[in-house]
Amino acid sequence: MAAATVTNRREHVWGDSRVVHADVVIAASGDTWITGLKKVMAVSGEPTTNASMGITKSGGTLTFVSGGALTMSVIAIGY
Repeated sequence: MAAATVTNRREHVWGDSRVVHADVVIAASGDTWITGLKKVMAVSGEPTTNASMGITKSGGTLTFVSGGALTMSVIAIGY
């Protein structure tokens, strides 16, 4: 598993949670991103290219499942 490339990252505080919003480039299915959060409670991603995708989470790490390379905007909420 290779690391996804983060091209832009912003962090916000939302109540007692942290929100990380990033533009992420995935080279291949299985790429991962360590968000810096201890635990991701919710995640949402929107691809900017036409490709199928999914995101799984484990602790503070996200794993991207895709039909190929893609660029996406990702929001992760956690602590």
